[in-house]
Amino acid sequence: MPTPRKDYMDEQIVPETVLSVSSCLCKQYPDTSILWGNSEVKRARYMDQLGLSLNTVQLSEQWIEEHRNTGDVLFPQVFSSLHSAEDFLNRFLIHLPGIRIISIGLPERYKSDFLEDIELFSSKNPEPYGVEKMLLQHHPPEKDGAKKVGYEVLGFDSGSFHSYLCNGLESDFRQHFNFSPNRYGLIDSIEEADRYSDYCNELSEEETESVLWLPWAIFEHKRSK
Repeated sequence: MPTPRKDYMDEQIVPETVLSVSSCLCKQYPDTSILWGNSEVKRARYMDQLGLSLNTVQLSEQWIEEHRNTGDVLFPQVFSSLHSAEDFLNRFLIHLPGIRIISIGLPERYKSDFLEDIELFSSKNPEPYGVEKMLLQHHPPEKDGAKKVGYEVLGFDSGSFHSYLCNGLESDFRQHFNFSPNRYGLIDSIEEADRYSDYCNELSEEETESVLWLPWAIFEHKRSK
């Protein structure tokens, strides 16, 4: 879901609300770490946050488990098809007015770099993360009813993403490249996003996370009725 601009972000650069793939910035559903966790406090807070009954939460857990077995849901919270994402939303989250279905795509020329990078860590995981599986299977994002809303400079880490916005790099981008994000807080062109990715990859570990930064295309899907 889109989120209000964080206090640490430069209000002269970043719009009032941002759309990001990073869970540090935007809420993502379902949150399997809570659904499959042992914390009743977190579960209760999650139910209250979403306005869900215990029965609905249990039904959503059952749905996720069934669809993990069929490959429609990948760990930790990736839907392998637009249909499965729409089905989950319409069953359990339709009452949330601001919720969006988002898909991401990595331009072809960066895929080998990404796959080489994750290969260094794949042996540490019991199974590949959902994003890895989708790229390994050459599974492009579904674009039916989708609108490309921009590019986000992202670093993949243990199944989820860091964003340039998590690190307050919008000020660096403005200083070095005269950066202006679009109304989503995203980057309009691949050429710009490529330059910003290169800049992030040259930063030290003290300045940002030690990950491979790449420009990912972000698509928003029209909600089915």
